[in-house]
Amino acid sequence: MPRVEFEADTEEQLLALAWRWVMGPQRHPGGLAPDEADQADLRRRQLGEVLNAIRGVDSRRLLREVADRSTRNEALVLDATLTARYGKRTGTAFAGIVAGPNKVMRRVARRDLITWDSDVRGYRMDPADAEIVLQRWPLT
Repeated sequence: MPRVEFEADTEEQLLALAWRWVMGPQRHPGGLAPDEADQADLRRRQLGEVLNAIRGVDSRRLLREVADRSTRNEALVLDATLTARYGKRTGTAFAGIVAGPNKVMRRVARRDLITWDSDVRGYRMDPADAEIVLQRWPLT
């Protein structure tokens, strides 16, 4: 079984070594956190990997709808109209539709792609993620 070990004097140095091993070398002096361009590139690469892994028709459709609403700072409300549009009897079916993309996103980027907004009983997405989703999968 392959094994990776890091050795450092402090926890901070150890985390920096592990970060470098996972994310690659930083392109700026002083070991500072990645700048906005690096963060945007990382987000684009991570989301690209996630989107390539999503095969479910309903998951892709829901992602596009949530992304479209999120670019307008709105949520996709889980109501009878939405369940009927997707041919579902109840809203619980959407837990499975959302779980697939979120599972892949957690593995790749350590965060959820789609979040539940209990105030409006609907789904939201980070606007930066939403822009990338709509670039890759335009609404038809």
